[in-house]
Amino acid sequence: MMRFYSSSMRCCFSTTPPPNTATEQNVLSTARERYTTPHAIWEALSTDHVKLLRASYLVKLAREGRVLCRRQELPPDAFIGVEELKSLYGDGNRDGVLPILSVSFCWDTPQHPDPSGKQLATVAAALEREMPEYAKMGFTEMGVFWDWAALYQKDPALFDSTKTPEAKPEGPERDAFLEDLKEKRAFYGGEAYEQSRTPDQKEAFGRALHNTMDLWYAHQGTTVYLLTQLPEGTQRKLGYDDSGWTTYERRSAEQIKKVYLYEAKWKLVRDLGSDDFDTDGAGSRNWPLDPDGFDELIESKEFTNGADKETVKTLYRKMSEAQLSGIEMLDFMGISTPSVRDMEQLGRCLNLCENLSQCDLTGVGLADEPCRALFSTLKFNAVLTELDLSRNNIYHAGAVALASALRVNG
Repeated sequence: MMRFYSSSMRCCFSTTPPPNTATEQNVLSTARERYTTPHAIWEALSTDHVKLLRASYLVKLAREGRVLCRRQELPPDAFIGVEELKSLYGDGNRDGVLPILSVSFCWDTPQHPDPSGKQLATVAAALEREMPEYAKMGFTEMGVFWDWAALYQKDPALFDSTKTPEAKPEGPERDAFLEDLKEKRAFYGGEAYEQSRTPDQKEAFGRALHNTMDLWYAHQGTTVYLLTQLPEGTQRKLGYDDSGWTTYERRSAEQIKKVYLYEAKWKLVRDLGSDDFDTDGAGSRNWPLDPDGFDELIESKEFTNGADKETVKTLYRKMSEAQLSGIEMLDFMGISTPSVRDMEQLGRCLNLCENLSQCDLTGVGLADEPCRALFSTLKFNAVLTELDLSRNNIYHAGAVALASALRVNG
């Protein structure tokens, strides 16, 4: 069924039948809730595997001109507990936004991510600028996920720079070292450095890495700061956009987060290195990327350990499919004007949405050619119930593409 309104264009379809068994319903509920409700977040924070920093502590640290220590050396008052976060969240809000913020950034050096404190200063300045808006939602404090301080880390004082790939000249020795890294046999930074966590700390790190890392970036309710500009004076050669792990973090954050918010007056994905930061637009935010598109994109990115490339592909596919299969509504109103490729990828993403009731593309500047690209990949297989295309630049060619897609898909 399709309905047209004088002020908008909306396509309405029948919904997917519900799961047939209680087991299928439970699996579906779990997938849906992991990235859209606080439950998985609270559960992750109820253990000692990961801790969040107080935003106020980061601001204080930066004001004092200090450097952020690894988790083991931070005072207890640097962290915020799950019960306080629950209290700040209260009964929730219309946008589903949480008092939780994650930092996506490049480590400045192999042993310490921010030895100069410059990245801390960037984050703290953004927090001071944004905290008044957070407070209007009742978030007088924020929990900040910063991997260096959230997870148990190795001791940077024991790092041996002669054990790194950078210390080895191009040639057979470097090639052999990198091959050893791929096989996970080499000690990156030296044996003492590798053993500078207790067995319990190492186990907690592994559990946090494998069971919770997706949440801090991919969850629909977290705010993510992207530090896309390297600190001045860095010796690091690989930038944010060229790094594999930061590409994974950013694309995870951009997948299902709402662009338009009713109550929260800030963007859930903030590029601190972009001129767009101080505007109301979301021009620096990318459109969703399907798993196949991510596999293609990540081939051009670099990793210290080359074996991580396949790991990241697997992680993204698992995360993306779980995100999209459970999401019930996607809202992109206010995002940047899409390209043809953006819409091809969006169509493939929507095909993975098994429970999507509404997709809002109101006023995104969608023109005929991108519109045709969307309907070239989108399959109307009783999944999408409403697609809002109002206030766009869709004319004859786009309308023909829509009508053709509807005929083909019955």
